[in-house]
Amino acid sequence: MIVVAALPFMGSTSPSPMPTGGSSSSSTILDFVKTPMITKHYGMVLDVGGTGAFDEMKASNPTVIRDGYIYRMYYTAQDAYGTWTIGMATSINGFTWTKHTSPVITPSMVQDAGYDVTEVSQPCVVKYGGVYYLFFHADLMQPAPWNKRRGTIFLANSTDGVHFTIVGPVLYPIRNSMEEGLVQPYVVYNEKTDMWMMYYIGNDFRSPPVRNRVFVAYSSNLIDWSRPEDNLVLSPTVGDWDLRLFGLGAFSFGSSGVMLAYSGEFPFKSFRINVGLAFSDDFYTFYRYYYNPVLLGAMEMEKVRVSDSSIMFEGGRIRVWYDGYDGSKVRIFYAELLPAEINIRHVFINRMVSPGDLLASDPINGRCTTIRIWFHADWKGKVKIEVWDEEEGDWADYWNYEYYESVYSTGYEYYYDKPCKIEVYTLEIAPMRMFRVLFMPDPYAPGVDMVQVSCWVVCA
Repeated sequence: MIVVAALPFMGSTSPSPMPTGGSSSSSTILDFVKTPMITKHYGMVLDVGGTGAFDEMKASNPTVIRDGYIYRMYYTAQDAYGTWTIGMATSINGFTWTKHTSPVITPSMVQDAGYDVTEVSQPCVVKYGGVYYLFFHADLMQPAPWNKRRGTIFLANSTDGVHFTIVGPVLYPIRNSMEEGLVQPYVVYNEKTDMWMMYYIGNDFRSPPVRNRVFVAYSSNLIDWSRPEDNLVLSPTVGDWDLRLFGLGAFSFGSSGVMLAYSGEFPFKSFRINVGLAFSDDFYTFYRYYYNPVLLGAMEMEKVRVSDSSIMFEGGRIRVWYDGYDGSKVRIFYAELLPAEINIRHVFINRMVSPGDLLASDPINGRCTTIRIWFHADWKGKVKIEVWDEEEGDWADYWNYEYYESVYSTGYEYYYDKPCKIEVYTLEIAPMRMFRVLFMPDPYAPGVDMVQVSCWVVCA
């Protein structure tokens, strides 16, 4: 039996209490799938570095572990010259972080170990037996007849969490397959089988654009990894918010199951990316959360996309560290998901829009019959709801639904005429799968350059 004593919240024999307050049984793990949650955004917790810093342009792909009385975060960094490295920071609470002054893994370290790579990124760390095992992606040159750089999973280890030695590749891509490139490794412990599980994304290059899927491998010693016969665990969903898969994180509940946080793109090739959850009680068969995506690009500094998350169940809530991109730089943010009686999503948090322009939210899962929208802005305009039209493959103002022998043909639009006052709009609707909220400030706004908007949605 493996006991990860130094890492009590990632593969421990004593996982944190379950959200329903019951025992950590398989059925309780699957209860997560349908449990409503309140999403709380806390904002940026790790900024990019200053001029000349190794993380001047990007601080992304966080992986966070509990290491005794502190938290450690390993993350992907990029400098102004485009060099990708892996950095490290520490915290006593998961909110306030102190960076290590230099990268802990660099391309030159891997090159010095004898491997032809030009970048390193996407770390995942577990601590076992006093050793830190750092798994990461590197673009290894593949031998003839391939002769191409393809994502490969590498391993480095350390006794202090700072000074690492390159072990080498531990999982290779497979040519002309769904796993022709390997990225985003995330390793957790399966107490049920006494095995380590590596979840990772496989790139399929056989027909453009690149298709991404989630796969799994297993190991008894964290060094020698094997693929099960059927190792595909999560595929994109046609017509849903996760048309393409990107970032990946995982959390093990010991013998009870595992939780994945993954990033999905919608619409296709838009790079509008959000974060959702999936759960499994056997570490292989996953069920998507009913109310995905759970994290939207709500804040101004994450308005382009949110992605690449690290998750931990601690203190009765799911803690999430994730990327936020505002169109200029990538930074690391923090949010919490609290199991609750109702489902609440932050849609806009102090988001900015010019008078006359359109502010559109990320998609919200609509498995509900009542929607309440809390809305606040400092200028008047139109608040509107659009539903995803399955037949047309686009957002629609007006739609038709057959529901209990009745046909609904309607649209929802309100005029917000009381700036700086919270308005609540309640919609009793036929069940829908996906909708979004839009705000169009009145174009005539004397002396107003930008309008600030906040909105959250309650689904029941």
